[in-house]
Amino acid sequence: MMRAFDFQKWMLVSVCFLIAILTFLSLPAAGWEREPLADFHQRREKLVSETGDGVIVLFGYDEDDVAASVTTFHQNENFYYLTGWNQPSAKMLLVPATGSAGQHSSEMAEEILFLPPRNPQQERWTGPKLGPDDPDASALTGFPTVMSTARFHSELEKALKHFHKIYTELTPQPESGEDCFQKREVETLRKLAPSATLADLRPFVTRMRMVKTPGEIALIRKAVSASIAGQLAAIKAVHPGVWEYQIAALIKYEFENMGCEWPSYPPIVGSGFYSTVLHYDADSRQMQEGDVVVMDAAGSYSGYASDMTRTLPVDGRFTPRQREIYEIVLGAQKAAIAAAKPGVYLDRQHKNSLYTLAYNYLNSHGVDSHGHHLGQYFIHGLGHSVGLNVHDPADYNLPLEPGMVITIEPGLYIPDEKIGVRIEDMLLITQNGAEVLTQGLPKNPDEMEKMMKKQ
Repeated sequence: MMRAFDFQKWMLVSVCFLIAILTFLSLPAAGWEREPLADFHQRREKLVSETGDGVIVLFGYDEDDVAASVTTFHQNENFYYLTGWNQPSAKMLLVPATGSAGQHSSEMAEEILFLPPRNPQQERWTGPKLGPDDPDASALTGFPTVMSTARFHSELEKALKHFHKIYTELTPQPESGEDCFQKREVETLRKLAPSATLADLRPFVTRMRMVKTPGEIALIRKAVSASIAGQLAAIKAVHPGVWEYQIAALIKYEFENMGCEWPSYPPIVGSGFYSTVLHYDADSRQMQEGDVVVMDAAGSYSGYASDMTRTLPVDGRFTPRQREIYEIVLGAQKAAIAAAKPGVYLDRQHKNSLYTLAYNYLNSHGVDSHGHHLGQYFIHGLGHSVGLNVHDPADYNLPLEPGMVITIEPGLYIPDEKIGVRIEDMLLITQNGAEVLTQGLPKNPDEMEKMMKKQ
């Protein structure tokens, strides 16, 4: 017979175990932070209010879509942005309300998250997953209705009795590698609903993602803080004879040690001639005395990316020519940052954009070894949006507005001189200007030389 004390102890242990399991299931990944579930619900409501004449369908990634056997699973970005759900093989259906006369409404009638049934055998390999029949499924996902994926087709057919349009992703997100996934999901919808019209949801979600919520900004700040720690460690570790991959590994160790799940992009550590190669990520060269090295490496925290670059003299001191080029790039960046505010444009298509300001600065300060202006060596854009993707979707025909997070990253790349310099910071656009999120990472050349000298 169990004594009262033993029974109380058993009950306490059982409750603690249950809480631990529910806590695990409520998180998309171990240690993962998530915005309040109400934020995701508000995004879904806003999306329905902006479409309204059709149902909204999105598919989450399967494990095979992200090569989960060799990398950590992470969700399709738009799916995660609207659901906050980071487990595989889920689906989402949003249905607008209809009026008494069959008129469409900007309000939402149904929001359903479809989850695959639990597979105990598979969970022995992959860990516990939340199933559609779990009594806490609604509370843990923020969806009022959670169903098995087996019911998706019938629920879609029911919704299409009132609507003849399906909003979904008709185009893959650039640089995402999801082309095959997106094509397959469109083909699936065409088979399930051959008489429905398909419309592209991406422009609507892109516009929403451009302006970050306070919760998103908080997560980006954590990604930035962890990545700055990695860059600071690298500044102190660079010296002649060190290998580029060693510096890349050090940066990655530091930001993952502070909670980042994965690099926001393959680390770029390019020295000598390879400092002039924009996306050099082989990181396979041994640094030499007299080189400069471009270090473009940062991590993602709870799915939110960061992006920053610093350029260093490998032996701890810039040559006069290296310093000249460095200070020109730094001057262009400072000018662009000072001008960043709501209402201005980032890209090169607009006459008075931040890009034009930076380009004109670079082109009017200094010359190459042939006496030509340096503008020709600025061969990329000035910056981009950052969020769930390091190159977050954005419409660059629109001006900056408060809540946007962008990079400012001018650079000069002169192959003949084996000098490449890029300086990249992240900015949060505020009501009256911009906050430099990466201000904790030094870029003054004297300060960086001093840090390197101490080693």
